[in-house]
Amino acid sequence: MKKIIYTIAIVLGLQGSVQAQNQQVTLHVPNSVKPLVEKLVAEYNKTNAEVDFLFKAGKAQAGETNSITVVNDNPDGVKFARYAVLPVSARQSDAAELIGRRLNAKRLKTLFFVEDEFEDDEPDATAQKIHIYTGTSQQSVSRLYAEHFDEAVADYRGKKISGDDSYLNVAVSRDPWGITINTLSNIFDLESRQLKQDIALLPLDLDKQGKQVLADGQLDEIITLLEHARYSEIPVGNAAFAYDHSNALLNDFVQWVLANGTQYLHQYGLLKLPSKDLAQE
Repeated sequence: MKKIIYTIAIVLGLQGSVQAQNQQVTLHVPNSVKPLVEKLVAEYNKTNAEVDFLFKAGKAQAGETNSITVVNDNPDGVKFARYAVLPVSARQSDAAELIGRRLNAKRLKTLFFVEDEFEDDEPDATAQKIHIYTGTSQQSVSRLYAEHFDEAVADYRGKKISGDDSYLNVAVSRDPWGITINTLSNIFDLESRQLKQDIALLPLDLDKQGKQVLADGQLDEIITLLEHARYSEIPVGNAAFAYDHSNALLNDFVQWVLANGTQYLHQYGLLKLPSKDLAQE
């Protein structure tokens, strides 16, 4: 009888161990959205305390179970937010002074990218003097920006910065001739809702309302503007969850985010999906 009881205890213990293991979710999240995902996890755990979330750097490994990766503009992922990308320089930058007038989409393209030899336009002399900084990682917003202007990542001018896109801010803050691109969550202080101390927005050739909102430099005003208007000068991409859709545990978390988590997007510098897109997801 003792042996039977001992065997049952072992089996129950193993089942409990397997169940506990199955309730652990690994999250691979870029730094630009990590504060948001940490908030989502904290709120989800208030009613699902049995699920243990572990944040890991880099991509999910082959064979990794119960894993979610936050990716930019992945057609197979489940979209949950949008992010906007703006060109910036250091405050009182020589580069911004040299650029002078407001930038339309055509001039942004000639500033950031090597011109095609078959283009008829005259080379932009300003572009030759300015130092461009762009990111090289798979999750860098430099990829969205290039795609938006029908260019290849390899065709960016200037210097390529590895690692997180926050390093792009550091690069331009140290270079009076430098300009770069970054997300709202990277160029604004999420507490004060103001631009970070060493960063300035480059002026864009938008409509009257758009020019005024960018000139005011208030994060929440910019988010509201970009949720209701589209500009060829401002690329907007999608943040999505990539995971095994047959996994019930992961599906539960993602569905909870879509139903309950969008209320936190603005707080972390992200745009909401249009209602139609959110319903589709």
